[in-house]
Amino acid sequence: MKNAKFYILFLVLFYAFPALAQKDSITKLEEVVLSDVKLFRHSRTQEISVLNDSIIAENEPSLTSLLKFNSPVYFKENGVGGVSSPSFRGTTASQTAVIWNGININSQFNGQTDFNTVNTSNYNNIALRAGGGSVLYGSGAIGGSIHLNNHFRFDGEFSNGLRLEIGSFNTNILNYSAEASSEKTSVYINFSGIESENDYDYLGTEKHNENGDFYNTSMSAGIAHWLNEDNILKFYSNFYTGERGFSGTLAAPSNNKYEDLNSRNLLEWKGFFNDFISSLKLAYLDEKYKYFENRDSESFTYGNAATYIAKYDLTYQINPEMSLNALIDYRNTDGKGSDVGQNVRNIGAFALLLNHNLGKFFYEVSARKEITDTYESPFLYSVGAGYAVTSFYEVNLNFSRNFRIPTYNDLFWASGGNPNLDPETSYQGEISQNLHFSDFEFGITTYLMKINDLLRWVPDSRGTWRPENTESVKNYGLEFRGNFEKNYTGHHFSLNANYSYTKTNDEVLDKELIYTPRHKGTASLGYSYIDFSFFYQFLYNGNIYTSSDNNYQLEGYTISNAGINYSFGKRDFLTVGLEMRNFFNKDYQSLPSRPMPGRSINSSLTIKF
Repeated sequence: MKNAKFYILFLVLFYAFPALAQKDSITKLEEVVLSDVKLFRHSRTQEISVLNDSIIAENEPSLTSLLKFNSPVYFKENGVGGVSSPSFRGTTASQTAVIWNGININSQFNGQTDFNTVNTSNYNNIALRAGGGSVLYGSGAIGGSIHLNNHFRFDGEFSNGLRLEIGSFNTNILNYSAEASSEKTSVYINFSGIESENDYDYLGTEKHNENGDFYNTSMSAGIAHWLNEDNILKFYSNFYTGERGFSGTLAAPSNNKYEDLNSRNLLEWKGFFNDFISSLKLAYLDEKYKYFENRDSESFTYGNAATYIAKYDLTYQINPEMSLNALIDYRNTDGKGSDVGQNVRNIGAFALLLNHNLGKFFYEVSARKEITDTYESPFLYSVGAGYAVTSFYEVNLNFSRNFRIPTYNDLFWASGGNPNLDPETSYQGEISQNLHFSDFEFGITTYLMKINDLLRWVPDSRGTWRPENTESVKNYGLEFRGNFEKNYTGHHFSLNANYSYTKTNDEVLDKELIYTPRHKGTASLGYSYIDFSFFYQFLYNGNIYTSSDNNYQLEGYTISNAGINYSFGKRDFLTVGLEMRNFFNKDYQSLPSRPMPGRSINSSLTIKF
C-alpha cells in the first residue's frame, strides 16, 4: 500500500506538470536565484559552506547523512530513521537553527528540527553557516544554522528527472523532479518517497533492529513570475508526512510509533526601485504529530502548532560600497497538545544591518530586538570585519550576542512547565583565515562561546522534572576546511576535508558536556572521466562522554562509504549507480546501546528526459 501511494502520486505529478513558453527578456537574475539572499550578503565575516546538488546526490536522502559526512556537525542518532539531533560547535539541537528559504522552521514544541525528517532531494543546495546568527534568523542560531534553499531559473529550459533506488533492509526510494521556465515565469516541483523495513542485524549479537520500520513522503514546489521589470512574485511550498517506529535499545524492546505531518508555504513579493530593494514575505507553517506508546493501540498523545509569519526587508544602497537594511518581523503561533494545553504566542522583531566595503577592508554591523509578553528578550548584535591581506589571503573577525527562547514544552508542559523562564543568551567571538588559489581553498577558524541561563530540565525537591535557567557553559574550538579541484585533459579530481576540535565545559560541574566529541573529521574524494564517476567518503567521530560526571564514555569510530556511477546516452540520459555504505562493516554506536547498521548496498537508476 505504501508503494502504491508513492507511484500514484508520482503519475499525477508527472502528467500535471506544465510547460511554459518563451516571453520577454528579464534581468536581475542574481536576485532571483535564492530566497535567502541575506545569508550571503550579511555573513561575509563568518564561514558559509554550500553543498550543491552533486554532493547531495552522493548521500542518502536524509539531511543527517549528508551533513554527517560533509560537515563538522556531530549527530546523536537513535538508529537509522529514528530521532537525529545535531551538535554544532558543542551545542544542542535546539541551539541549531534550520532555515527554509530564509524562514526559521524549528519546532515550536521542542525548539529543534529532526534531521531525519528533512529529505535533501527537495532542495537545490544546502548551506551551513557556522557561529551565531540570531540577528538574522532569531531563536536557536547559537552554534550555527542550516539553510535549505530552492531557486528559480529563467533560461527557457524544461527538464525532468526520475531516480529509483533499491537498498539493503528492504529499502525503496523514489524521487521525481522537474523544472520549466520562460524568461518571465519559472516553475519547479519535486516529489520523494522512501520506505524501509530497517531490520538490520546488530553486529556481534544475535539480535536485529526491531520496530525500526519507517516510511515518508515529501513534496516541494514553487513558482516565480516577473510582474514587470521591477517586481517579482515568488511562492514556495513544502509538504512532509511520515510514520516510523522508534527502535528499542540492546536491553529494552520498543513497540511505539510516531506520526508527523509538516507543511510550509511562503509568498514573497520583491521590488527594485532605484537605490531601494523591497522584500515582503508572508509564511504559514503547520506542524502536527501523534505519538503512540503502543503502536497496536488507538491511544495517542498529540501536538499541533500553526505559525503565521510576516517579514518586511528594505535595503537602501547608500552608495556602491555601502548598504543599509531595515527588517521588521512578526510571528504568531497558536499551539495546542495533550501535554501543553492551548496557548498563543506573539513575537515582534526589529533589526538594522549595515555593510561597508572599503576595498581591502570591509565591515558589517547588525542589531536586533524582539518584543513579546511571554519572556524578556535580550538585545542582540553582531559585529564583523575583514581584511584582504593579499589577493589570495583574507582574515575575518566576528563577535555576536545570540539567544534561544523557551519552547512550548519548556513553558507549558502540563506536569512541569515553567512560565517564568528567561531566554538563553550567548556571546561568541571567532577569527578565521582563508586562502584561495586557482585549484585549492583552505580555511581555519578558532572560536570561543559563552552560554548563560542555559535552559535545562532538572528534578525539583519533589522529584518532578521542570525546566530552569540553571547553567553556564563555555565552548571553544578550531575548525579546518580544505578543498581541491583539478581538471586534467577530461579527468576531474576533487578532494574535500573538514576537521573540528571542540572543547566544552559545564562551569557548574567543571566537566565536559555529554555527547560532544572533541574530534571529528570528514574527507571525500571524487573522480570522473567522460561517463564514469567514483566517490569515496570517510568519517571519524571521536570518543564522547555519556554521563555528566564524565565517568562513562562511548568509543569513537570510523566509517567509509564508496560508490560508482556510469552514464549512457546524450546528456547523460540514463545513469546507473552502486553504493556500499559502511564499507568495512564497522560495529559502531552514536548513542549507548543503539547499534547502527553494518555494511549495506544501495543501487540506483536515474533517468533524465
